[in-house]
Amino acid sequence: MQAVWKLKIPPRVQFFLWLLSSNRVLTRDNVAKRKEVADPSCLFCAENESVTHLFFHCVAKNVWGCISSWINKSVGTNYESVASLWLANKKYLVTNVITSAVLWVIWKLRNNVCFQGVTWSGMKKVLAVLGRMLRSWFPLLSLEEQEKLEQVVLLVEREASSIPHFGWIQDSSE
Repeated sequence: MQAVWKLKIPPRVQFFLWLLSSNRVLTRDNVAKRKEVADPSCLFCAENESVTHLFFHCVAKNVWGCISSWINKSVGTNYESVASLWLANKKYLVTNVITSAVLWVIWKLRNNVCFQGVTWSGMKKVLAVLGRMLRSWFPLLSLEEQEKLEQVVLLVEREASSIPHFGWIQDSSE
């Protein structure tokens, strides 16, 4: 896990990633190991909240799908798919910054819903916050890395601001 400390991201995010790597993030299943939890369900859906569920299933699954297509690399299927890239930090530096930001944004949004009473508004909210966060991390990167990250940020922002697509499904029983 030492490779996480080499990522060019804020120290509080590095600490969070260290907690995540050792399954010590206080998701509801981890809190339940210490005390009784009245409602073990995820704040975004009805499933039980766990590290795997919150960060790699649920809403996160759709976010990871978008990120994977934008960077042309499969990431976010599980913790190992993200952490394995941290070991080759320099080769995947921009990807590592993106995946770290995704994990941090999901955690921050979850906590805002849990503790601040923020209303959950969907995946576009995750992407909007992700785009702003990645932009704020630009100064941590070299110009070359910033250019690579800019390409992904533009895709994130475009998707976050796009109008939802609705379609009609014809009932085959008619």
